[in-house]
Amino acid sequence: MRRERGVAAITALLIVAVAASTATFMLAQHSAMLDQTALVSARAQAELYGDAGLDWARGVLAEDGRRAGGVDFPGEGWAQPIAGIPVERAVVSGLIDDEQGKLNLNNLVIGGRSDADFKMLQRLLRELSLAPELADAVLDWVDIDDDLTGGGGAENAYYLSLRRPYRAANQLLVQVDELYRVRGFDAATVAKLRPHVTALPVRTAININTATEALLAAVFDGKVPREELEARIAARRTKPFQSSNDIAQWAPKADPRVTATELGVRSDFFSVRVQVAQDDVLVAAEALVQRTSQGSTSILWRRSLY
Repeated sequence: MRRERGVAAITALLIVAVAASTATFMLAQHSAMLDQTALVSARAQAELYGDAGLDWARGVLAEDGRRAGGVDFPGEGWAQPIAGIPVERAVVSGLIDDEQGKLNLNNLVIGGRSDADFKMLQRLLRELSLAPELADAVLDWVDIDDDLTGGGGAENAYYLSLRRPYRAANQLLVQVDELYRVRGFDAATVAKLRPHVTALPVRTAININTATEALLAAVFDGKVPREELEARIAARRTKPFQSSNDIAQWAPKADPRVTATELGVRSDFFSVRVQVAQDDVLVAAEALVQRTSQGSTSILWRRSLY
């Protein structure tokens, strides 16, 4: 009888232990579900703030286009980054970058092959201590034929022989990140070149008011002394070039065709980056914005960065 009571007590204890363990597990699952729901909610809210940030950037660019669309330079409001604006539980930061302050890689083939832009890219690569033969591979990637360009070129025969084969694009670049697939370009090379090049859907002039020093050195090809170039870059925040004639007067020894057609003082394409931190969530987005001469804007592409 005593033995039966002991077994019953042990059984009751086991039942209580199992029940307690089950309850603990269910509470843990419920807590994890609540945490996950909170993260999903916070991310959704952060992405909405990111959308608002992009709309804000478009509004800034549109207003600038209507107010002072003839000249774009680093001293304008659109060029000033937002370090961080608190919005309820979130912090929003962002910046607008002039994509026409860069060499448009698609200029190599838009309107037919451009030897001038090809040589400019080669000079830019030299300025950055990169192999000028990389320009061959870029041209082969964006042109429509399957003919090799120079010793550094690559077409389908090369790409299909890789361990993970693919074909040459043979079309315009949409984003600079496509260079990762081009022969000779690794992460370090792309990172070094990225601040100086872009990929835009139409032929574009380089905005001399926002272009990098390395790019302008490649444009002028030694016809403007480096010290003059550095001084002008330092001054353009408050004294930007106002017209092509202004550029030609400043650089009288430069090729007139370059100052008249390859360089400009206004821009139609801008990249926008927005980052939002809310609770334990961090989201960021990047977009390419086109602005018309009337000041209206449109997003050509957008991608999430993380």
